[in-house]
Amino acid sequence: MIEEPDNFTRLTWGDLEEWAGAKTLSRGRRYQQEGRVRDLACLPGGDLIAWVAGTERYATTVTTDGESIESWCTCPVGESCKHAVAVVLEYIESVKNSLPIPAATESDPRLRLIDSDFSIVSSPDPSLHIYLEELTKDELIDLIETLARLDPRARSMIDDQRSFATADTTPLVEELLAEIDSITGEETWFEHLSHGIPDYSRVILKMNALLSKGCFDEITEIGEVLLRKGTQQIEMVDDEGETIDQITACMDIVFAALAASNRPAHEKILYAIEAELDDEYGICEGAGMVLAGDHPREEWSIAADRLLRQLVDMTDGFTSKYQRRCLVDMAVMALDKAGRRDEAMDLQIKEAVRTGGYMEVVTRLLNEGRQDEAIGWILKGIAATEVNDPCIAGRLRDTLTKIREKEGDWPTVAAIRADAFFRDPTYQTFIALEKASRRAGVRDEVRDVAMHYLITGKRPPAGEGVIPGVLPDTGIKVRSRPREIAAPATGILIEIAIAEERPDEVLLWYDHWEEDGVTRYLKHNLDDRIADAVAGAYPARAFAIWKEKAERLINEVRPQSYEASLYYLRKLQSHMPPREWEEYRDELRHTHARKRRFLEVLDRVEDRRIIKDI
Repeated sequence: MIEEPDNFTRLTWGDLEEWAGAKTLSRGRRYQQEGRVRDLACLPGGDLIAWVAGTERYATTVTTDGESIESWCTCPVGESCKHAVAVVLEYIESVKNSLPIPAATESDPRLRLIDSDFSIVSSPDPSLHIYLEELTKDELIDLIETLARLDPRARSMIDDQRSFATADTTPLVEELLAEIDSITGEETWFEHLSHGIPDYSRVILKMNALLSKGCFDEITEIGEVLLRKGTQQIEMVDDEGETIDQITACMDIVFAALAASNRPAHEKILYAIEAELDDEYGICEGAGMVLAGDHPREEWSIAADRLLRQLVDMTDGFTSKYQRRCLVDMAVMALDKAGRRDEAMDLQIKEAVRTGGYMEVVTRLLNEGRQDEAIGWILKGIAATEVNDPCIAGRLRDTLTKIREKEGDWPTVAAIRADAFFRDPTYQTFIALEKASRRAGVRDEVRDVAMHYLITGKRPPAGEGVIPGVLPDTGIKVRSRPREIAAPATGILIEIAIAEERPDEVLLWYDHWEEDGVTRYLKHNLDDRIADAVAGAYPARAFAIWKEKAERLINEVRPQSYEASLYYLRKLQSHMPPREWEEYRDELRHTHARKRRFLEVLDRVEDRRIIKDI
């Protein structure tokens, strides 16, 4: 039996959660409890190695210095995976139960499967090299053929090398297209099922082989297929972005091939632009490398004319405003790079009304020092978008505000902020208004009016200016219909009290909200911040909020909810007197004794050493 190395047995649940994440920790714990860890052994130096049964059988190693943890695994994730978590937990349980753990050697075959810089496998085995050198050619052929029959991966590597070595790249292109068809045709992968993550490693290998052979045109044609089929797969896959990362790596090779190809520059430009226009998931980041190339103006001009023809052919009934606007942006970029700046400006103005591209027109005018014209377009754009595109109107207002700030016209800035606040009262618009009114020297007067509105729902009377006698008119003629608020606006009043560190007022408005009986909720987890704000002055009230939140999540009887409850349980454990916490913890254990997954979460609240709980 190996003598216990303290590094692993000193680990806490918090150490594992910080290293692998809560979801992976939970899955790894399940794997260990299901008995999926096989042939656990200790390597020289105390590191761990084991087989773990998942979708396939994976070789996994784990090392720790008692603080940081590192792992390597032959699964698609590779590092910090559920298989590694299961190995750690299996080891700790074995130590606690005094089970023998055999020693592994440096020649353990599992080490050869792990692609890492692990110290034991950082260099080839000299004895193996000597043995292979002594074999005859026929003996080596027999050995390799045997390996190919026993290990599909070895056979696949041999087949790939044979394809790479041939002068004719046609079979390699066909194999690559078949590989893409096979991967993108796989059944949709969801992590809670066991279908496995789509693996593009062989696609990348083959694409790099074609790249090294100078097959740039073939790769760019394959890229069109990959973009179309890969996008369809991404739409159906839920794997936290791993498939996106792999397809992005493939597309990076495509754009490297495109840049190196002998295609005319305008074709390279249009390929990259079309890819970006079709890209919904950020997998064509490499297109920027092509568009940033030093292409002649005349080539940009050809590309611009092609894009302008596409705009003419575009039918509004079958194209969204967003798609048209993206195409306009690309055409403008091409016109600018072609030196046709007047045409670019004309196109933006022509399309602004059609696509809502007012901000682009304003930005160009400001960059050219035409501020008065820019302000005119801001006012025109706000009037056109206030009702149907409030986000565009908001950006235009922000730009007008920055112009007035730069001029030092703080009364007008405060007026614009006040207009935004009374139109859509939020904590953010209140703070922006208060900052601007302070710079304008009317902070107290404006605050009184704003607070009166939040408490009573009564806006300032109509008259000259946003707040008559205090703030001037904004210059914006259009007025959208203000959003009605239920007075008092308790959520905003609570946020103001929290920011100003007034716990009495925090509870005043919180109690008013609870007694109101109106069906509404506190936004942005405001009740969490309420508890934090009053914990020092009124700890019992904070405990009540944290308990209510934790118990509501626990009663949902879902693993995700149990994980979410951990935040509130840790709050309670860190703020409650020790005896009160222990009584509450024991009450939870008794009440939810049948919820095994929740009890696992409860074990992690105090960040206890794993060996004490397992």
